[in-house]
Amino acid sequence: MKKVFRKIKKSRLFSLVCILAFIGVCMGTGSLIAYIQHESNPTDIVVTYFRAFVQQNYEKMYECLYQDEGYYIDKKMYMEYMKNLRKNYTIDSYNIKKPVEKDGRKSITINCKNDQTKKNKNFVVYIESKHHGISIIPDYYVDIADIMAKDVHITIPKSDRLELNGVLIDHKMAGVEEKGNNNIYYFERILNGKYKVSATNSVYARNQVQNISGEKVSIDLTKQRLTANDKYAKIITDNGKKVMNLFYKAVRNRDKNNKQLLSMFASKKVKNNVTKLVEDSEDIIFWPEKRNVDKFKVLDMKIRDLKTDIHYDEKNKNYILKCTYRYKYVSATDTSLANSYVDRISGMCSSKLILNYKAEKDKLIIQKVQLTNKNNKSK
Repeated sequence: MKKVFRKIKKSRLFSLVCILAFIGVCMGTGSLIAYIQHESNPTDIVVTYFRAFVQQNYEKMYECLYQDEGYYIDKKMYMEYMKNLRKNYTIDSYNIKKPVEKDGRKSITINCKNDQTKKNKNFVVYIESKHHGISIIPDYYVDIADIMAKDVHITIPKSDRLELNGVLIDHKMAGVEEKGNNNIYYFERILNGKYKVSATNSVYARNQVQNISGEKVSIDLTKQRLTANDKYAKIITDNGKKVMNLFYKAVRNRDKNNKQLLSMFASKKVKNNVTKLVEDSEDIIFWPEKRNVDKFKVLDMKIRDLKTDIHYDEKNKNYILKCTYRYKYVSATDTSLANSYVDRISGMCSSKLILNYKAEKDKLIIQKVQLTNKNNKSK
């Protein structure tokens, strides 16, 4: 048997079969490589991305982005960024160049032409590939690492949850490590920009406005002052503005017992205090020392430069809303039929209104009202 095998092995026919098999393998390998190269063309995703840019379809652009584990790209921020970038381009025609690779990164440059100015401007798109499962052909995505911060850590109390610009961050968006009483959120990449970073729970929040960019960014919210969470912040701010509007309506109308205003407060003690504060404010826009002041009416009075701030008092379990503002006022008598004489007073008052709120069964009750004024009378 061995002699027969040796004879076959030395025969020309065997050699021919081996040569044909080798050629077949080479052809198959070449065909496979050609197929992979044909099917894995990064230009397709770039064309899709750029056409969306031309058509100002920023949502479609967002769908093309490479987002690996630990990446966080705020959709609203990204779309706004591209919207502003689009304003810098006038694209009458364009030329898509071949992919190039430099420093381990693939990119495609698109030369955009402005027919009116005859000037060209490049739009460079970086490409990232990713294999899914056992597939030998990768999927391609647009890589925006150039406009993303790298290695970002945010520390918050373990009892709180992390929000960025009001978006709840879950464990798919960032890595989370427990350290003592805190959680440290780790982002491999995050879109550059200004963020409202919040450690929040069902009662209060710790907020910080932060520009995030560059590398190795660390943010610690554990020592930030307490304020209301988004839910209570809106309710308290809206309520405070309503109180102000009703309060100054009562002041203008000399209506210290205004039922709508007093219904905003639960206890008799607070209502009596508000009545007294209305009287005090009446003396600001209707000067007590002025002759015939009872005949004056307010001609103009508008709240300006309103700023609000909410602090949560953890010890007393209440919210403190501080409103600072100023108002310019003009009051005058009616024109006299006898001599057409009008008596007039005016000035500018700077004020600070403080309202203390207690949350009881999802309802907010105003427990205390304070108002300080500084009246600058016009001469």
